[in-house]
Amino acid sequence: MSVEDPQSIPGRLRSAWQLRFVSLPTRIVVAVFSAALVTGIAVTAISIGSTQRLLRAKIDERFPELLETTAHDLDQWYAQRSVDIATFAWSDTLASGLRPGASEQEVGEARRYLAYVQRGFPQYRRLFVLNRRAAVRWSVGSDLALPPPLLQELANVEAAVVSGVVGTLDHRLQLISAPIASGGQQIGTLHAVLEVGSLETQLGARDLDDHTGLYVIGPGSTVLAHSPSAPARLTFERDLPALRSAPVVEDYVTPDGAHVVGSALRLERFGWTLAVEQDYDVAFAPAVGGMGKVLAINLGIVIAFGLLALAIARSIVRPIRALSDSAGLIAKGETDIEIAEVPGQDEIAVLSRALREMVDRLRRNQIELQRKQDQIERANGELTRANDDLQRSNEILEQLSFTDGLTHLHNHRYFQDRLRLEAKRADRTHERLALLLIDIDNFKWLNDRYGHAAGDEVLRRVATILNHTARETDLVARYGGEEFALLAPRTDAKGAAQLGERVRQAVADVTFHGLGPNAADGITVTTSVGVSVYGADLKRFFEEADRALYQAKREGKDCVVLFPGSS
Repeated sequence: MSVEDPQSIPGRLRSAWQLRFVSLPTRIVVAVFSAALVTGIAVTAISIGSTQRLLRAKIDERFPELLETTAHDLDQWYAQRSVDIATFAWSDTLASGLRPGASEQEVGEARRYLAYVQRGFPQYRRLFVLNRRAAVRWSVGSDLALPPPLLQELANVEAAVVSGVVGTLDHRLQLISAPIASGGQQIGTLHAVLEVGSLETQLGARDLDDHTGLYVIGPGSTVLAHSPSAPARLTFERDLPALRSAPVVEDYVTPDGAHVVGSALRLERFGWTLAVEQDYDVAFAPAVGGMGKVLAINLGIVIAFGLLALAIARSIVRPIRALSDSAGLIAKGETDIEIAEVPGQDEIAVLSRALREMVDRLRRNQIELQRKQDQIERANGELTRANDDLQRSNEILEQLSFTDGLTHLHNHRYFQDRLRLEAKRADRTHERLALLLIDIDNFKWLNDRYGHAAGDEVLRRVATILNHTARETDLVARYGGEEFALLAPRTDAKGAAQLGERVRQAVADVTFHGLGPNAADGITVTTSVGVSVYGADLKRFFEEADRALYQAKREGKDCVVLFPGSS
């Protein structure tokens, strides 16, 4: 095996390189360059990952919100169409022209009225009126042949209703129907034909980019309509969500090979499903585009730091070596040393002066450090005790802020906050929400006769009865004076009325003893209860319960009254 001659040219080059790498400036440059490079790569990876997670989080938030908002708007739009046709059907002009024995003038006015409506609402392709025998009396708009069985079904409509999609793949329609009545009897029906293109117009009103599409999917996964930016499809090949299930955002590949991010929401109306899709590359384009910029910036930083480190290393290597020797002596415990003074005001000069002062201050600083440490420990102990006292005080104040001092029920302020929260939840989930207003009968007479102490004791005991009678999910609060409020989530009108009866009976069954020296023993009290069910208007919700309570008082008290029309 041959041995390389160290005096040869390759040997000299290798020795020079090894000597160069051992030097402090080279190591500083290599260390700074390596640290900057590793940091740049780590920052790039973290930035890209964070951007992707942020974009995904925004998509997870935006898609369900877009679906819920669109679903609500579509439901309101169809509801308004039903109201429109029901309003037109109530017209006396139509009823007069449709009655048996109507004059030619009345028939002509009815036809002109129908034509007037069609001109004012051009979104309806056709308007026509059927009599009770399913015969078309008048029609305006485009011609449309409907099969007799469908006409017979339309003639029997008893309330305003919007049908599902009917027709062929190339010609899809919806029918909006409402009964026409005269003298309390139904004499015919009014119908409007709505093109599915109107549904696509509603989808097109969404603020979407060119790479995001909305789809309305009907039975059998058939695509009924889509927004203008969405690729046309005949069917939607993914599993559809269940009714009232929260939208889930997923990324997947469509049958035509497009990688997309999408979500879907089942609509209560017609059993349809609303889906949204966005091109995956477009959704995450900011993360991909930022990758190149971050890499370029990091590369420039690495090069700049390497050059800067080389210049600094060359200027500080000699004084650093001298200071390093002095520091080694200080580390061994030697304090009787002479540290060479470095001229100037840079960091090396400051370091040399600091090393000279270090020896003198070492012992003094050690003593001062121990003293400061003792002070900090005492201060931390006092601060911990003060924080504990403050936390206890805050807990007491928080409890008092939403609790009635007399009955220990929730107070008026807390009830109002929960009422708004429960109403928003009912709007979002479409669950029932009931309100019971409970008032103690003849409480002023009881207060005047037996004294305020007895009245306060009655309030406390009635509050206890209400708390025990209510369900775990109910909220009982003292609303003011002798009036209490009971908020019952997920409760319809029948359940709320039954709950009100239980409350009323529970109070009536109790005999109050020991109310005070001025009160008779064995007093019974009764309550009046007003009940209402939430219907999307919070102010009206409370007013209906209050009016029901007032009606209960008028009907003789000690009874439960459900506001008429609550369901």
